[in-house]
Amino acid sequence: MNDDDRLILWQTPACWGAPSTSPFSIKLETWLRMAELPYEARSLTRPPRSSTGKIPYIERADGSLLADSGVIIDALTRERGVTLDDGLTPRQRALATAITRTLEDHFYWSLAWDRIAVDAHWRVTRAAYFVGLPWPLPTIAPPVLRRGMLRALHGQGFGRMPEAEIMDRVRRDLDALVELIDGPDGVLGRPSSVDATVYGFLLAARCPPWDGPLQRAVNERPALTGFCDAVARRVWGAPVET
Repeated sequence: MNDDDRLILWQTPACWGAPSTSPFSIKLETWLRMAELPYEARSLTRPPRSSTGKIPYIERADGSLLADSGVIIDALTRERGVTLDDGLTPRQRALATAITRTLEDHFYWSLAWDRIAVDAHWRVTRAAYFVGLPWPLPTIAPPVLRRGMLRALHGQGFGRMPEAEIMDRVRRDLDALVELIDGPDGVLGRPSSVDATVYGFLLAARCPPWDGPLQRAVNERPALTGFCDAVARRVWGAPVET
């Protein structure tokens, strides 16, 4: 790897067979692979240094940082001359934007609810997320994370809904996605950046080691599992294991 091309991807550690606990990190690392950009993935054991205070973020060879998965993809596309989305029509780009907003601004909250708000799932999440962190983080960080996420869920609205209403929304999101995916070769009928987003969120929904209503909602839709498995084989070299 040329030092001038070096990118460091800072993210949360691998978990439950996924490369990160975060769907945004899975999205970004999948995109880096699709774009064939050289990178090194590193797991954070300290608070993020990004301008947003969130992960994932990219560290360039000169030490400068890029934050937010969408901003990172746009910036690296310009800087590195990535052609992954060249030739997309205005309608295809509009579909990609609509799918991205559905997953990142709505479906994401069902993932947070599933992992953190459901008591039985939280006990498994807590054990998995914080293993290997230096003391006293495994003691201090979990309750802080959960309180903050529960407040966010309440403010967004998912935290005020019964499970049945949350799952109704989830199924509507997934049914829309089934209708919009144009085959296993790509959401838009060919490989493009939105594939990384869809893969990141579907894998994040499927990978936890419990069989909850969210996991069943994804896994009972063959168009979604087939797409997820196809991207895993094509980009990561192995099918999804759930």
